[in-house]
Amino acid sequence: MRDPAPDSAVRPCVLVPVYNNVATIAGVIAEIRRFLDQVMVVDDGSTDGTQEILKATESITLVRHDHNRGKGAALQSGFDRAADLGFTHVITMDGDGQHTAADLPAFLRTIHDRPEALVLGVRQLAAPGRRPMKSRLLRAHSNFWVWLETGVRTADSQTGFRAYPLAPINALTFKCRKYDFEIEVLVKALWAGTPVVTIPQRVTWGPGSGSHFRPLRDFALVSQLNARLLALRLLLPPAVCAVIFRQTFARLSLPGRLHALLKQTFSGEAATPGRLSVAVGLGVTFGILPIWGFQMLAGLCAAHWLRLNKPLVLAASNISFPAMLPVILYASLVTGGWLLGRSPLPKLFQFQLTPSNAWAWATDYLVGSVVLAVFAGAVTAALVFAAMKISGRTRRT
Repeated sequence: MRDPAPDSAVRPCVLVPVYNNVATIAGVIAEIRRFLDQVMVVDDGSTDGTQEILKATESITLVRHDHNRGKGAALQSGFDRAADLGFTHVITMDGDGQHTAADLPAFLRTIHDRPEALVLGVRQLAAPGRRPMKSRLLRAHSNFWVWLETGVRTADSQTGFRAYPLAPINALTFKCRKYDFEIEVLVKALWAGTPVVTIPQRVTWGPGSGSHFRPLRDFALVSQLNARLLALRLLLPPAVCAVIFRQTFARLSLPGRLHALLKQTFSGEAATPGRLSVAVGLGVTFGILPIWGFQMLAGLCAAHWLRLNKPLVLAASNISFPAMLPVILYASLVTGGWLLGRSPLPKLFQFQLTPSNAWAWATDYLVGSVVLAVFAGAVTAALVFAAMKISGRTRRT
């Protein structure tokens, strides 16, 4: 039974990417048509008779690849064609019959209520026909990585039963063409600010529903993608991640890209004077702390956890550049010796390290450097905050 017609401003179609699904594709299309007439099929170079079945099927929009390019490439071809035909949303279903067309009304209602959102079907993995434990483990693994990369917890980041709002999705750029595409599009959509909602989804694994997923090769592709996305998320501010994968950014000249990156880096994310000054102070703190070799990494992790401007933290952590190292070491020793009540140190460059005083000076340094790092970071943050406030008042007058 069909749901009532949605808002005329919302025009969805169902997109089915297929590759050698001769045993199931006709039934899948027939089931979809019980709920929605607009069906698009992207044949990704099938060689088993699927092409002949699709040619004989009336009233579908057919896109064909001359050779197998991968599921991601099939989905992108479908997105482009759907946009050209005036559709606003695409509901993706697999061609092997595992997705239940009876769930389409729930997707259509959700699209009508939340047209701006990407809708994920959460698979109910207790379905018969396949051991659910493997699917649960793979889903939990994928969900964990998506959470690390976006800070958003998703219930099923691997599902292929989704509803995409075409305008924000087609505004992004993608590199993946295989099974890794569905992770890439989810992460980049979240970075760009597209909300994600979930609804329950049933699955059935019957004859002909075998997956084309190749465990070693495709898992390696997904792992490589996750490593790259996580590195970007750690190194770049969220505001930068939100713009660098937009089509408009890709069309900019090199100077235009640099200008956009600098603007987003320093003013595109919660860039209040307080947060920016804390970012600089935090960088100075980690730059002085006695964790040589890990100062920038620790500062980067702290900035990520606190959602501060990472480039500012990294830049400020470079306070321990070679010319400043003797000053920082000496100041740490002086501070530690004063706090621990030891005798004053000789002048800079005039003291000698001997076995008898090595432990005492090491203790002085460790204690002094921690205290100096916190004090210097706090003072720097206060000075930056004051300077920004004064500068702001000057500009307004």
